[in-house]
Amino acid sequence: MWISLAVWFLRIDDFEYAVYNLLQKFCYYENNHGVVLEAKEMLKVERQNIIEQEIKKQGFVMVPGLSKLLNCSEETIRRDLREMEANGRLLRTHGGAYLIEQYDKGYPIELRQSYYPHVKERLADQALSYIKENDVVMLDSSTTCLAIATAILAHGLKITLITNSLAISNLCNESDAPINLIGIGGTFRKRTSSFADPNTVEAIKRYYADKAFVSCPKVSIEQGLSDNHISEATVRKQMIKNSQMRFLVVDHTKFEGNANILFDGLEDINVIITDQKLSSEWEMYTMNRKIEIRYSSQ
Repeated sequence: MWISLAVWFLRIDDFEYAVYNLLQKFCYYENNHGVVLEAKEMLKVERQNIIEQEIKKQGFVMVPGLSKLLNCSEETIRRDLREMEANGRLLRTHGGAYLIEQYDKGYPIELRQSYYPHVKERLADQALSYIKENDVVMLDSSTTCLAIATAILAHGLKITLITNSLAISNLCNESDAPINLIGIGGTFRKRTSSFADPNTVEAIKRYYADKAFVSCPKVSIEQGLSDNHISEATVRKQMIKNSQMRFLVVDHTKFEGNANILFDGLEDINVIITDQKLSSEWEMYTMNRKIEIRYSSQ
């Protein structure tokens, strides 16, 4: 009898071990005490290979999406991303990771749209206060300008809108707002959902806008406006040049450091719209150069 019971328990243990090994194809295993155990080491290579496949397919990944796909905790995903970044397989950013394209450190548009959406909405509302009926307005391909375009359409303003952004063009196409849309073409960049090359710049030269709204990855007192891609930088520079009134619309994170492509000085900007109070150094600099600062409402 005792031998039979011993064999019976052994079979249960063998069965449980087999189930455990099977469930390692997922990220969690619940033992007989109801404790959730995470299968870390044996799954790490497989998890990271799947992450690499996803990021190569899309150009970026988000932590919540990977957590759901791999059925494991977000902390496990973050740990994997940290290790993969250390091995040079990707670059981490807030909430996800992405692949660097050659000569371009910029984030894919899908990642940028997920950052500070409510801040961008408030910045857009502030920008909207400067736009009047029948204005000719230039918007670049930033997600901040996408938010401005959304606000323009929501308010039904009758304006002429000039943009190199496919995302903004699609937004206008789906709207019944009375927009006269001028789409500027060129080489399409999927990473930014925009058209940007020398032909784009030449096309912009044929227009002179009442107002241009641009954003950029970084801005500093010493270096001015900077970008991650030369084509996007030259498009923004030309928009600023071919406009009567020039607006820089950036959130507080853009005032830290520089990107690699310097494309314009702050002396060409009339108004800076941002979400948090600038330092006394910035306020002194802008006051001396008669650059207006407008803060979005909290």
